[in-house]
Amino acid sequence: MKRRFPWLIILILSFAFFLRVYKVTSVPPSLSWDEVSIGYNAYSILKTGRDEHGRFLPIDTFVAYGDYKPPLAVYLTVPFIAVFGLTELAVRLPSVIAGTIAVLLTYLLVKELFRDKFYKLYGLSTFDLPTIASLLLAISPWHLQLSRAGWEANIALTILLLGIWLVLQARRSPRLLIVCWVPFVLAMYTFNSARYVAPLLGLLFFFWIRETMILYKRYAALGIVIALLVLAPLVPHMVSPEARLRFTEVNIFSDLSIVEKSNERMAIDGGGLLANILHNRRVGFAIEYLKHFFDHFQPWFLFMRGDGNPKFSLQDVGQLYLIEAPFLVYGIYRLFTTDAKLAWTLVLWVLFAIAPAATARETPHALRIENSLPVWQIFIAYGIVSCVMCHVSRIRKYLFVAIIFGYAISFSYFWHNYFNHYVKEYSSEWQYGYKQAISEMQKFEGSYNTVVVSEAYGRSYMYMLFYTRMDPSAYLLFKKSTFDAAGFYHVFGFGKYRFPDRGIGSFDQNTLYIGLPAEAPGGARVLATVDRPNGEPAFVIFDRP
Repeated sequence: MKRRFPWLIILILSFAFFLRVYKVTSVPPSLSWDEVSIGYNAYSILKTGRDEHGRFLPIDTFVAYGDYKPPLAVYLTVPFIAVFGLTELAVRLPSVIAGTIAVLLTYLLVKELFRDKFYKLYGLSTFDLPTIASLLLAISPWHLQLSRAGWEANIALTILLLGIWLVLQARRSPRLLIVCWVPFVLAMYTFNSARYVAPLLGLLFFFWIRETMILYKRYAALGIVIALLVLAPLVPHMVSPEARLRFTEVNIFSDLSIVEKSNERMAIDGGGLLANILHNRRVGFAIEYLKHFFDHFQPWFLFMRGDGNPKFSLQDVGQLYLIEAPFLVYGIYRLFTTDAKLAWTLVLWVLFAIAPAATARETPHALRIENSLPVWQIFIAYGIVSCVMCHVSRIRKYLFVAIIFGYAISFSYFWHNYFNHYVKEYSSEWQYGYKQAISEMQKFEGSYNTVVVSEAYGRSYMYMLFYTRMDPSAYLLFKKSTFDAAGFYHVFGFGKYRFPDRGIGSFDQNTLYIGLPAEAPGGARVLATVDRPNGEPAFVIFDRP
């Protein structure tokens, strides 16, 4: 078994990479707003050393659309753009590779968490459980879909897994205490949710190695100092008004309806101590938080439909496969009966990953709680192996074959829908059409003084920068832009390109327009139409004859 293991895990990793890279430039069907922003800012760093706002090598944040993106994903994209150019492949490869590495880290992490535990229970090699857990993550609809787009959360997850594995490794190699906390900090430079989850997970696994840290105080102290030094450049931004902007935009605590409802009920009850306690706004916010927290455990989210946002789910497959539901429950039960400490650690890992996401109005949210992976797969793998090994040997193979068959059906359904139906059904969710419209525009724009692009789908300026490969220095010189009252960034034009915030503006001659079909005025001459994969028109390119 030990001799065959390296080849088996290599096969799983190769399979995981194939699943994540196959047709990755066309499925998902288009780059999202965030992907083109990451790509062009990385391109700008490569060419000029400055971001789209002219900041030189920012290490705290990229202002971007005024959403202040953590910087590490942008810098990780730079070398890929240097090799592959400003393309979809370059933008998505960092996430593809991070997703593949996460599968390997899942194997290593499970091996480290369980050690010889499974051998003692069932007389099996500890290789069985880690291998199954890593395979489950490799084919997970949740992890697969997020690994195929340039999501910072996917990269942050892999960095966190590296940190957790290094912490556990430090029990046998104490010198790792010097560097094991750095990945937790780097995750905070990668995704906003990780800024809350990483410290919680760091504290959780600190208790796993506290005896080692006490025994090797010098290594432990040096490691903490190094981690704090790496964190230092990020701290000023984390406590700034800009950092609070995104939180203010999405959090439930800025929902005035809860305050209004509280005041209304206190008024109906005529005030008094009891009314003030029962209808206190803090009670209302606490109840609302718990509702959003437990949204992430809804069966329809986990096993039936998945996240309501089609970017994170097919809408007819859960974040986990339906076949995994009984094994998840059984795996949790079995682990609590065999190793309560480990079971509580994994449960707390999930709870810590969900806690920050529950403050948002939009729940459940698969991207914001991606840091809960691969705990789900670990419990499921434990449930599968426990279930198989609890049966007499003569029926084990039949049960194992039945499980494989169930997974084959589940995965085939997901894979077929993803590549044959998803693109047609949800291309509009990915702002499909910008690339094609800009390509068509370039055939005509030489004959016009001005090109006007509708903002109907949003962030059209960034798609124009990305697909025309606009020179970053020229863009900084000619752009016309502003921040609105809420702090978000708007570009109204650069060079010959204009991006009116409402419709297409005036209908002038010697001007080329890109807009929705409904935005073409009567008498407009349509030069080209860009259709979505389902045949519906996305853009029309027209002028005034």
